[in-house]
Amino acid sequence: MQIRRIRLVGLAVLALCAVAASGHAGERAVTLHTFDGTGYDPWAGIVSDDHGNILGTTTAGGTGSCTAGLGCGTVFRMSPPPTPGGEWNYQTLYNFQGGPDGYFPQAPVTLDPLGAVYGYASAGTNGIVFRLLPPVDGTIWTYQALYVFQGGGDGDLLHVAAPLLVRDGHVYGIASGGASRGCGADGCGSVFRLDPGADGAPWTKATLFSFNGGTTGGQPRWIAGFDSHGALFVSVAQRKGAVIRLSPLATPGAPWTISVITTFAGGRDGRAPSDLVLAPNGTLFGLAVGTRAAGDLVYRLTPPATNPSPWTRSVVAYVKDHGYGPDSIALGRDGTLIGAIEGDFDFFAGSLFQLTPPASGDGMWTFSELWNFNRGPDRNPLNAVIGRGGHVFSILNGGDSSSGSVVELR
Repeated sequence: MQIRRIRLVGLAVLALCAVAASGHAGERAVTLHTFDGTGYDPWAGIVSDDHGNILGTTTAGGTGSCTAGLGCGTVFRMSPPPTPGGEWNYQTLYNFQGGPDGYFPQAPVTLDPLGAVYGYASAGTNGIVFRLLPPVDGTIWTYQALYVFQGGGDGDLLHVAAPLLVRDGHVYGIASGGASRGCGADGCGSVFRLDPGADGAPWTKATLFSFNGGTTGGQPRWIAGFDSHGALFVSVAQRKGAVIRLSPLATPGAPWTISVITTFAGGRDGRAPSDLVLAPNGTLFGLAVGTRAAGDLVYRLTPPATNPSPWTRSVVAYVKDHGYGPDSIALGRDGTLIGAIEGDFDFFAGSLFQLTPPASGDGMWTFSELWNFNRGPDRNPLNAVIGRGGHVFSILNGGDSSSGSVVELR
């Protein structure tokens, strides 16, 4: 089970590295749902679908009997009201039972074009990938276990918080562990694909790439895709970290080709890259750990106009708030980025922010604070997404003040 982070900070409040506003004019954070026994203690971000629904997971609550009856976790969906300002409809799509179906989901879910929900959770000690199929008649969603990791050379999901990717009926993801010990006792990790069996046969796992701690590093942290060539992008944390590109070959079943598109040197150059966001034009944005003085990095990776020219990496912002760096980023509106800074349990409640590119040319992006949760209504945002009406939505784990909530900025 993942250990929740508790950040230790000094008494001095560190200033932001860019000009910050206290929130956009007229904006306020409105609680849409407060978690209770039907599901609580979320540890992963939410997603929004094309209909404006919000989907996510909780690590506790539900009808399961894990942790002395506190529940095994849930998958939930919130549907918007027919008219703006009305009450959202909260629905539990699945209650984990702590058996072969898994428990304690700790990563964002992923949706396919037909509305199925994909995710993973702990099962035994190694992790299980599941799918929820929407009801054909009635309200009951169908749970399917797609693959159970075996640990050892097969890998595991114990240290993975990145979402899965779904394309053309196949599921892609990153795993910890693996056969190589070039990155330490926990293994170097891998990139995998799950393929459906014919006529209802079990799904099978194909390893697209196994890290070995060499020039491509190891310990994958995030996965993003797909570009116009069907390639995947993975951030790895081993050494100072790197971002790699995995490209499929035309021959089915052939190994994917790998290229390192950037490496990190530490300090203001960054280290331990995590979240990756792939923009429609093929540009990548990501997060990396910076310095206490400057803040953490939000960087951009621009693909070359022609191959085999190198990618171009540039820092678009150094971000910190009360000494904390961002925990997530996502595509915002009109070319912006939005993100969340989680904060801690009692000193800083976290914030949501926006990065706006310069009007012309290159240069540092402008930071603006969308909302500071020291003003309420809850604390510790896990991510921010654009949802219905172009509004910003966030899920909060509540820290020590609540069981978590979902809020909207209006």
